[in-house]
Amino acid sequence: MAGERFAQTGLTLSELLAVLAVAAVLAGAAVAGMSPLIARAKADAAIEQMSRAIQFTRYQAITRRSTATLCPARETSCGRRDSWHEGAMVFLDANADGDRDSGEEVLQRLPPIAGYRVRWRSFRNRKSLSMRPDGTTDWQPGNMVVCPTNGDARHARQLIVNAQGRLRLSRDHDGDGVVEDARGRPVSC
Repeated sequence: MAGERFAQTGLTLSELLAVLAVAAVLAGAAVAGMSPLIARAKADAAIEQMSRAIQFTRYQAITRRSTATLCPARETSCGRRDSWHEGAMVFLDANADGDRDSGEEVLQRLPPIAGYRVRWRSFRNRKSLSMRPDGTTDWQPGNMVVCPTNGDARHARQLIVNAQGRLRLSRDHDGDGVVEDARGRPVSC
């Protein structure tokens, strides 16, 4: 045993730096490849937030036997038609006028949707969506489109609300990467 030599194993500094450089390049490529997936997930989360808000509004109208309204809002009153991305609220609308008056109970506040614009269009051209005690809309069938602020229609999503208050999500029927509206036209941002 005396006099035996042990071989030393390990990496030199230059070998270690080369391995780290290759790992960094591979990690960068993986992250770049994930960005479309991340964009789709964010779009899905944004439309899901609005879907839950509409369903909550309908549920509250039915269970409380009162008109409930969902509107764009930053504080305690309904905001502008184009301000949905800044936040929204659900409230009991005692006089069913689509605007929150003092004394009308706020049931839920929705946070802003960062990086997206939200557009609501309905038959009666109101800035809010009201649900009656029977769960139907107040003659407001329409659609809600959520678009990324960069305008990329591939990451746009659309909810269609029928007169009975039921929702459906638009689909990409022709496989071009953009969902189509109820008439079969691509959703635009």
